[in-house]
Amino acid sequence: MVVSVQVHPALREYLVCIHNGEDTIFPEKGTRLWGLVSMHLTVQPSTYSPAPEGGSRVNIAIFNSHAQTWCMDRKRTIYQDTLFRNHLSPKGQRAVARHLMDDFKQTFRAYMTGAISNNSQLSITEAIDEFCSDYSISTEQMTYDMLRKDWYRFRLKSQNGEKPPGSWQK
Repeated sequence: MVVSVQVHPALREYLVCIHNGEDTIFPEKGTRLWGLVSMHLTVQPSTYSPAPEGGSRVNIAIFNSHAQTWCMDRKRTIYQDTLFRNHLSPKGQRAVARHLMDDFKQTFRAYMTGAISNNSQLSITEAIDEFCSDYSISTEQMTYDMLRKDWYRFRLKSQNGEKPPGSWQK
């Protein structure tokens, strides 16, 4: 079963790069991504119309026709048949897209931290350019200002001792 998730175009380029040129992600059972997708699967609404091909969608493949999960509240195993529950709810779309964006930001921040600390002569602009080059992100999709602001806010919160949301300092 495959569900599509609407994401930022730059995030899509990043995901395609880290998944060897594929726009389909195959999460392993038990990972947070797999859990988010399976948790938000619903029956396809009657008003559903498929989105056009291409664009800024990322496909996520779930290969369990009969997923079973232990429910802590009910103290029993719950079975979820993806033959009928094969649509990602709008809340699920947002949750999965936010999770993927948090992973992107974590990678960006770790990359920038390493680049700046290993080479004191490297400017922030050059480090951002290298990041975009290494992860095949075009400048049309991700503006320099977006990344620079995120890096600045991350450093500011780190200096104040706060843990930024989605940070690698958990």
